[in-house]
Amino acid sequence: MIRAVVFDRDGVLMRPARGVVRRFAEWLAPCTPGGLEADALLATLTPIWERYAAEIRRLKVPPEEETRFWLEMARELLRRLKSRCSPAELVATWPYYRFIEPTVGARPLLEWLQVQGYTVAVLSNTTPSLRESLAYHGLAEFVDRFFASNTLGLLKPDGRIFRRVGEELGLPPEAIAYFDDYPDNVRVARTLGWHAYLVRLGEPGPEVVHDLDLIYEILER
Repeated sequence: MIRAVVFDRDGVLMRPARGVVRRFAEWLAPCTPGGLEADALLATLTPIWERYAAEIRRLKVPPEEETRFWLEMARELLRRLKSRCSPAELVATWPYYRFIEPTVGARPLLEWLQVQGYTVAVLSNTTPSLRESLAYHGLAEFVDRFFASNTLGLLKPDGRIFRRVGEELGLPPEAIAYFDDYPDNVRVARTLGWHAYLVRLGEPGPEVVHDLDLIYEILER
């Protein structure tokens, strides 16, 4: 019997926020010489983010380093833009989780799981502020446990991170349902005995969860 439901964050519960780059550019424009358009901001921001995201994947952002990490990224972005904006104000006003938003159906699903008595967890290859990222969007109150790779010092699809989560939940593998949008993560979770499902929202296909509403059916089988 399934007793815990574990979700990946990005691509399952959250997606890139629409219109956010334009709003970010509007915020930066008054303190950036010549103003700033969204396309120009995106062209500057993308390679910077890719480099800093690689640091997250290399598990270089433990809890005590996260504030410094985002400040360094903000300083580099502002330097490239020749902007007079404050790095500290940028980080405080535009935390990374403003750039994501809940997927369709995420909140009702989490509310239902809570009512049904499931233990709900989120396991994500991300920075330690996983709880804060979901709290910002009003989802953290429906989640019991938060497992961030840079807090655990392990990265999916390493099997050790799944074993660690199972131990933390105090449950055998067969009692855990898992939803992730990366095939390798799903494959490894399955080899360890989890009931793992590949999520591809908006992409109907065989053996994929293309709509979060399908999760109700999976858990009620």
